[in-house]
Amino acid sequence: MKSGTPQPRNRSTISAPISIVVVDDHRFMRELISAMLARQEGRYNVIAERGDAATAMQACQELEPDLLILDINLPDVSGIEAVPQIRKLAPRTRILLCTAFVTDDRVVEALRSGAHGFVEKTNSWADFIEAVRRVSGGEQFFRSQSSLALRESPATGPRSAHQLPAIPLSPREKEVLTLIAHGESSKEIAAKLHIGVGTVDTHRARLLSKLKVRNVAGLVGYAFRSGLLKASALITGLSVGIVPLVEGVGV
Repeated sequence: MKSGTPQPRNRSTISAPISIVVVDDHRFMRELISAMLARQEGRYNVIAERGDAATAMQACQELEPDLLILDINLPDVSGIEAVPQIRKLAPRTRILLCTAFVTDDRVVEALRSGAHGFVEKTNSWADFIEAVRRVSGGEQFFRSQSSLALRESPATGPRSAHQLPAIPLSPREKEVLTLIAHGESSKEIAAKLHIGVGTVDTHRARLLSKLKVRNVAGLVGYAFRSGLLKASALITGLSVGIVPLVEGVGV
């Protein structure tokens, strides 16, 4: 009898390779990533390569890979937008987003999407392999030297409280920060917390000052590192407008 809650995949042997689907709209990049992964002493097995979000979803649904390496720039739907639907189709598949074009907005969207990791294509191959290893191993791994959201501290996932600078936040400030990190507007936050929009904006300004960040990207980055924004918890509450790309499957 199947349980409604996804269970960790049981590997019969430690040496069993991690199955991977590589998605990139450039054939050259797909083949390069696959070839480089094949050099990793049998640790990884690329079972499919795809060039768009629609076929990536079909591959994940049919093959249930351990890891999906997903480019953000795809010809049909952004990889970021596809993450929630892929996680519904293949809940056991870990998702590593990658792109060569990094902006604060993209990093923030990646953190909010429910993906398990994010890495720049412009990073070193060692960084890319580290991201593959950590995300396929069950960790969250977000690294970018180009974005304020992740630049301020090692972006290897939420950190325990003692690892972060001691910045006292009131319970209300934590509530506001968490809602900001999840993409809520000041008006939406005010309605949820039953306070005025002006009060929300005051809390927002104080958070920027206390955390010494300049914009929402910095706030989201801090929320992620402190554990207030958790990728694993986003799918149930995330609302993203995506046109169904797999026949018979909605969002």
